[in-house]
Amino acid sequence: MRKVSTDELEIGMYVQELDRPWIETSFLFQGFTINTPEDIEKLKECCKYVFITEEQHLVRPELARPSDTAANRTLSVKGLPSTPVHYQDQASVEQELGVARSAHHNLTNEVHALIGSIRIGRNISAREVTKAVEQMIDSIIRNPDAFFWLTMLKKVDSYAYHHAVDSSALAVAFGRHLGFGKEDLSDLAIGVLLCDIGNTRLPKSLLRKPGRLSPDDRELIRQHVAHSIDIMKSIPGISETAVEIAYTHHERFNGSGYPRGLKGNEIPIGGRIAAIVDYYDAITSDRPYNPALSSHLAIRKLYERRNVDFQEELVEQFIQTLGVYPTGSLVELSTGEVGVVLSQNRLRALRPKVMLILDKEKVAYGIFPTLDLIAEPRDGDGNIIEILRAVEPNTYGIDPKNYYL
Repeated sequence: MRKVSTDELEIGMYVQELDRPWIETSFLFQGFTINTPEDIEKLKECCKYVFITEEQHLVRPELARPSDTAANRTLSVKGLPSTPVHYQDQASVEQELGVARSAHHNLTNEVHALIGSIRIGRNISAREVTKAVEQMIDSIIRNPDAFFWLTMLKKVDSYAYHHAVDSSALAVAFGRHLGFGKEDLSDLAIGVLLCDIGNTRLPKSLLRKPGRLSPDDRELIRQHVAHSIDIMKSIPGISETAVEIAYTHHERFNGSGYPRGLKGNEIPIGGRIAAIVDYYDAITSDRPYNPALSSHLAIRKLYERRNVDFQEELVEQFIQTLGVYPTGSLVELSTGEVGVVLSQNRLRALRPKVMLILDKEKVAYGIFPTLDLIAEPRDGDGNIIEILRAVEPNTYGIDPKNYYL
């Protein structure tokens, strides 16, 4: 490999490593050939230098990783689109938030109606659910950050509804990041939305039971997958792909999941995605037996389970989807100011837009200014302002939820 300044890059060069972790950039694959002037501009925006190689035929591109210790590892994510769709934000989070709120509200109402219909044995049509899902997909395609804000507004007394909607939204955002087309995003959205619908056939007392479940309780809970599949197959218009996503969302990458004990690439790509978003949304929600984790802590928990419960490359891509500091996270800047992450920067994950809440003396601002870190603003001493650390909710008396809407 040869170290090259980004000012010296030319079309045809093969970039094998960057001067920063791949996960801090928008590049989907680690290792690629520069094909266009736009590739060079993207590299200049995030790097000062890169490492190139003349022997690109010896290197297979892989999904971007948070470290460069496995640059030659074989790409092992089966099921990704052969020709990924490249999405770009079409609206700011401020512009999209109202539309996203309406889509979130409509989809939540549809889930309410669907669960009510199932409980009384009424026939169900997929048409209205599909329409509500499409509204959500369109919003997330324009800008996923608006929906990320809404997924932070969780209510303990309606966990089932919010978990279904928020997990579905996370799956769509993840699929968008991976380049899925709109039809595949729809299957992913519906499969994740309905994957726990079988809980409607389980006793409410079991679902709300505090503390550890007995072996008999756990076995009964596991039956919700079969119930979900039975319900989904009874709904005209639900695709086989969506059913398979629901069927495999509790399978685990090491084979320890259920109901079939599938492992690795035996699990379809939709099931592997569903497992990740289902777990992440669950641990960031208040439940009867566990308080919610912050987004930053949840990412750490998720990363610890890579290549055990979840495929490592997909875990790392999900982290890229959310951002190193997910939208809605509370952060402290190098200036001492404290703020909430308002939206992500797709090119440089460590430099999102932040809404400032407290000044450097930890006194609340009267009007909350925003700071876009991609512009590399500087403090009074001329130093570039950076995020110093993630801060747990309620630190300094701040609950980020009070600022979301």
